[in-house]
Parts: sequence; C-alpha cells; structure tokens
Amino acid sequence: MIYWIHIARSIDRVTLHRDRCSEVPSNATSSDFWEGGWFDYPDKERALRAMEQAGTNEQRRCPLCKP
Repeated sequence: MIYWIHIARSIDRVTLHRDRCSEVPSNATSSDFWEGGWFDYPDKERALRAMEQAGTNEQRRCPLCKP
C-alpha cells in the first residue's frame, strides 16, 4: 500500500492519506517541498517520518480513509 502526505504550507498543515483515498487527486504530482504538495511513500513509517520533517505546526490523519 502506498501512503500519501499532503503538505499545505498556506494553512501550515500536513495530512496523511492512504493511496485509495478520495482526497488524493488522480493526477497527483509531487511539488516543491518548500511550497507544499502531494508526496507518496511506500510504507507508513516513511510517511510518518516525512510528516514530522514537513515543518508544519499541525499534523493530522485523513478523517475519510483513516490511515
């Protein structure tokens, strides 16, 4: 299973999603780390580590897919 994190710098939040979540755009492409964007990870541990290093104040898990 692939995990996605969405870094939203404008609202200072990072969110963890599963690969089949309806929130993940079908044409999700990675963006610049400093601007934010969607980033995929092959396992949950790496995704959680990336969330910690995202530099945002709020970290949350998607309420729809509950990863």
